[in-house]
Amino acid sequence: MALEAMQLTKTYGEMSICLDLTVAEGETLALVGPSGCGKTTALHLIAGLIQAEQGILRSNGENISHLPPWKRHIAVVFQDLALFPHLDVGKNIAYGLFTQGIAKPERRRRVEEMLRILRLPGYEKRRIHALSGGERQRIAIARALAASPRALLLDEPFSSLDAPLRRDIRKEFLDLRQESKAPCIFVTHDREEAAMLGDRIALMSAGRIVETGSGRDVFLFPQTETGARFFGAGQVLDCTIRGEGPEGIMVSSSLGDCRVPWGSDYDPKGPLLFIPRDALFLAGNPKAHQRGAHTVLRALFRKSIFQGERLTLEVECPHRTLVMVDVGLRTAIPDPGSPLWLYLDQRLLRFVKPPRQRV
Repeated sequence: MALEAMQLTKTYGEMSICLDLTVAEGETLALVGPSGCGKTTALHLIAGLIQAEQGILRSNGENISHLPPWKRHIAVVFQDLALFPHLDVGKNIAYGLFTQGIAKPERRRRVEEMLRILRLPGYEKRRIHALSGGERQRIAIARALAASPRALLLDEPFSSLDAPLRRDIRKEFLDLRQESKAPCIFVTHDREEAAMLGDRIALMSAGRIVETGSGRDVFLFPQTETGARFFGAGQVLDCTIRGEGPEGIMVSSSLGDCRVPWGSDYDPKGPLLFIPRDALFLAGNPKAHQRGAHTVLRALFRKSIFQGERLTLEVECPHRTLVMVDVGLRTAIPDPGSPLWLYLDQRLLRFVKPPRQRV
């Protein structure tokens, strides 16, 4: 029951959406990207709420591009949830089953099953206005899954919730997903949410998917400059190729000369050097590390940024290049302008493709 979009296209003035993706049975694809890149439009094209100008949409091998929304059997959970305020919880969940002509006893059984999974037994007769924000989110997802859709599309359904509640709802969503084999596309602007909920992550930019991979891959091994910057995976610097050797490719950047291991493709006309966050670290004694594997730089401390779960130091390297270095939460903060030894682990370096190249 895979979902496949091929060259699904829609143009609005100067903005063009062209969607190519495949979501396997039981898989959740987290679709991420900056505001205005086309994520919501992509969902509307798949659901049939916007008519594509060209392209093909297949569900389990069947071409459903020509079908109207109500015949595609694709469930959508909108950002505002769109629950029916005049219906109680049970009738909201059973709505899709009712439109399919499912008999009342089976509808009741399915509603009870979904409420049990949600840990909301006895909520059948509750009114929508009496529910909390988190409960409404649960009911909206349950309504979408109850009708056993061909595919499930969610457009930032948790964006209105506070951080602790979002974490709880994410865990419940994973439990709900086990009850359905429908391919799922989950749109979010939250990188943590994408990594937790997506079996794969697809990054969208300017109407195109520019990079796809597992959460681990896109965070640790981005293939594009767009991906490296969006996921906050590390630094991207212009560089110049100096030569090739048995252990890698010699490059020169604003951080000096270093070596990129073999296995990372580059554009010889404009190579971009990617430095992962964990490739940079501070230490006090330059002799304590292998000079062959590490480049050692003299740097100056500028400021610290505390983000709750992460402490980052901004340091200035030669040529006034600023880099961000993660340190332990209990690290003592030096005085501004203090000299530091900055280490660059060359074994983790790689090249990334510029925005004009899609992968």
